[in-house]
Amino acid sequence: MKTIKTKQVKWIDINKPTDLDIEYLRKNFNFSPVVLKEYLPPLKRPKVDEYPDYLFIVLHFPVFEKETRETFSTELDILLTKDTIITSHSGKLPQLRKFFDDCNIHDQLRERYLEKGTGFLLFQILDKMIDSRLPMLDHIAENIDQIEHEVFQGNEREMISEISIVKKDIIDFRKTIKPQRMVLEILDKIISKFCQVDLKIYSQEVIGSNIRVWNTLENHKEMIEAIEKTNESLFYYKFNETLKVLTIFSVIMLPLTLIASIFGMNLMHSMPFIKSFCDFWWAILIMIITFIFMIVYFKNKKWL
Repeated sequence: MKTIKTKQVKWIDINKPTDLDIEYLRKNFNFSPVVLKEYLPPLKRPKVDEYPDYLFIVLHFPVFEKETRETFSTELDILLTKDTIITSHSGKLPQLRKFFDDCNIHDQLRERYLEKGTGFLLFQILDKMIDSRLPMLDHIAENIDQIEHEVFQGNEREMISEISIVKKDIIDFRKTIKPQRMVLEILDKIISKFCQVDLKIYSQEVIGSNIRVWNTLENHKEMIEAIEKTNESLFYYKFNETLKVLTIFSVIMLPLTLIASIFGMNLMHSMPFIKSFCDFWWAILIMIITFIFMIVYFKNKKWL
């Protein structure tokens, strides 16, 4: 637990909260037991709970892990009163940690962000967290450009798995940020109860940034889907060309194989019911009957 305190605002940041942290909040603040009970376990959906003297806010932010090439969601819990803001998180939120440390170290930043009330500080935190998504969007865009280049270089088969990875990143990203717009719009309406200055311009800026991130993500989604269709078309075109060549060879070899088989039959020794060379034509007749039967059977099954 780390704390920054000014005359106007106290900012408490809790990394990986424990039962001791919950006990501290219980003793020093008038928070509902229901809120404190929800503070430790992860919550799957973002929300804003309004109480007479404070707000309980739950948000999720996507974090990209370069080593595993996975995007996962990290929860940020915020308790907001008129003079205190408490942020809590268990996962990696480097942008939040950097912002907190900068305000703690630099007097000018501390005065700039913490002297205008908790509502102002809240929207500055959210603005920093939304900005932290931009490098992730740039990373997705770079991957899409690389995939597009490789597709038209003839590497369609190799790009199938790469396209799936990028699509998974986009799906996880969308799943994390889509519900946040509702939370931000609710905050825009009720935040005035906890601050003395008009924060409309700041709340609208945060909402606008969230919309821009969503629109960029939608563009990435449309691009990767278009590239996937192009990749499939090129892949199946090459596959059909290969199949056509193999079919030509099969058609060429089939009559040769049939002729060799017919004239290679040893009817006198392999078929006891055949007693003379004339019965060769009975074998041909049996083959023709079998051929006709197969054609009729396939047509009844609608395979031809």
